[in-house]
Amino acid sequence: MTVSHSDPILHSPAIQALGQFILARPQAWENGVPECEQFEQELHARIMAVECECLGAELKRYDVVAPEVEVGGTLYHEVLTSSETYLTVAGPVKVDRHLYRPAGCSSKSLCPLELRAGIIAGACTPRAARQAAFLTAHLTPGESKNAFDELGGMQPSRSHLERLPKVLSPHWEAHRLEWEAAIRAQETVPAAAAVLALSVDGVTPHLAVGAGVVPMKGGHDPAHRALPGKHASGPTGNREVGCGTVVLYDSDRVRLQTLRYGRMPESHKTSLQHQLQAETASILALRPTLVRVRLADLHLRCRQVWRERQLAPAG
Repeated sequence: MTVSHSDPILHSPAIQALGQFILARPQAWENGVPECEQFEQELHARIMAVECECLGAELKRYDVVAPEVEVGGTLYHEVLTSSETYLTVAGPVKVDRHLYRPAGCSSKSLCPLELRAGIIAGACTPRAARQAAFLTAHLTPGESKNAFDELGGMQPSRSHLERLPKVLSPHWEAHRLEWEAAIRAQETVPAAAAVLALSVDGVTPHLAVGAGVVPMKGGHDPAHRALPGKHASGPTGNREVGCGTVVLYDSDRVRLQTLRYGRMPESHKTSLQHQLQAETASILALRPTLVRVRLADLHLRCRQVWRERQLAPAG
């Protein structure tokens, strides 16, 4: 007697649909040369559907079914089972999970699945959050959404892409110094580098369009700006965002590497200055003979640029 075992996943709707699509493909050639782009798009969509099914099954394994759970020394009792749709790299995945709440409390429910799987902002798998954060670090939320729509797979909304950095930022800031130090420890200096250029600037309504205007709650106080010695440039309620770069050039002035920094409005750009100083010191520790060029604004209305060239470290 022969006993055969069949994995249920092989009979899932998505895998069945993918198999039928591939098996039927030769028939498309019987009536001429089919469109390659359409096949590529349909194949990708079906493979993403299979990936969503696999991710859904995997996320379900992180769920906890018990009368009560203990988290951080607090007992939580099971209150209900509900479904939630999570954003994954392959697209939305709907999962049933159990929710828990402290006895006698009307506080927000706790979801062990989200804690164990590392769900970000109650919506994204870790990989999906990583990709969304990476793209929004280089593009605006609107441009990022367009990029995701074009690439296929997950399609986060613009509002979600705007919200995600605000959720991640406090966690980064809490460990920023140690994490930035760890990143700098992995950096290298190109062998051809000859010049290090350090620049600091600010983004204000006068110097940029659209994205340069940064309305802030508790912005400039009109009464404070009316004090002697305070110029009245810039609309009320807008503050300057700090930005800076550390750039390496070769001896022919070809740019080899650019490190960009940006900080929300802060008095005297203190955090930004510290970041740029630490980055510069890290690079010069590896290549102390780099010629240094410093660029910065001295005044909003009188933009003066100065350079300092030095062949050896000071002191």
